[in-house]
Amino acid sequence: MTDDEPLKVTDPYRAQSVFVNELVASGHLNGVVNLTFATAQFTPNDGKVDPDLVITARLRMDLLCVQQLYARLGEIIQQTMTPANGTTH
Repeated sequence: MTDDEPLKVTDPYRAQSVFVNELVASGHLNGVVNLTFATAQFTPNDGKVDPDLVITARLRMDLLCVQQLYARLGEIIQQTMTPANGTTH
């Protein structure tokens, strides 16, 4: 394999998919970016509903991965803002 060849992607551990609503904490330390996500849950309580955010995922990544994520999220946002006819809204 050369440096130009992409690495093979596998999923031997069957990584779980987790839905998140909020980025509740973020920061970096020693070149590692830390992101903490939460999911809104609604708990019934005496006839009312108490919403609360529950931490459901923590991601740690190096700067290269952050740059890749930033670029891809930018592409996704751009695609969602561009209708099929090519105009933006």
